[in-house]
Amino acid sequence: MVDTVFLVRHGNKIAHDDPHWLKTAKNPEDISLSEKGIQQAEETAQLLSNEKIDVIFSSPFYRTLQTANIIAKKLHKKVNIEWGFSEWLNPNWFGTFPSLMSTEEASEVFPMINKEYISFTKPKYPELYDSVHVYDRVKRTLMKILEDYSGSILIVGHGASVYQSARVLMDPPIGVRIEMCAVNKFVHRNGAWTLEYASIEHLSSPDIELNL
Repeated sequence: MVDTVFLVRHGNKIAHDDPHWLKTAKNPEDISLSEKGIQQAEETAQLLSNEKIDVIFSSPFYRTLQTANIIAKKLHKKVNIEWGFSEWLNPNWFGTFPSLMSTEEASEVFPMINKEYISFTKPKYPELYDSVHVYDRVKRTLMKILEDYSGSILIVGHGASVYQSARVLMDPPIGVRIEMCAVNKFVHRNGAWTLEYASIEHLSSPDIELNL
């Protein structure tokens, strides 16, 4: 059984620093990291290099894969693309189910991706309520992973999927941080999950942003 879960939100998005990016982007639904976001991911990788992590899972969105790939390189681990931890498919954000890279396409960009992994879950569009729809698919995914894997896992997701993953482990998830590249470490002891730490102290330029 899994005994340790790290939850990490992706780094800062390029659209935050360059509002003109969306006007020229080929796929504005699939935003990449900004230079600041890359730095945040590298600093997160440095922090996690001091931890024991056996398996890495990531949302299929570009910004999460980019964050996970930076961390995976530092840890010498592969990244499993898991749709169960994807962005909230809010119809106010996405007009249809988002068009993302396939695993094969993503592996050409991000060399640490495990092309053999098959996602446990595929979200259904639209997801009207994150506390219901995102929670349900995150719970299905995370419970399956906790059952099938052992040791320590890292999940790289989004504000909504990180928060709802935390709810699966400990509800209410008091103390959890969901800023960009915040790191939350959960440990299973005496039959229950506890939050060992939640931190942005490793970031030289954190985003003080608590909204999803």
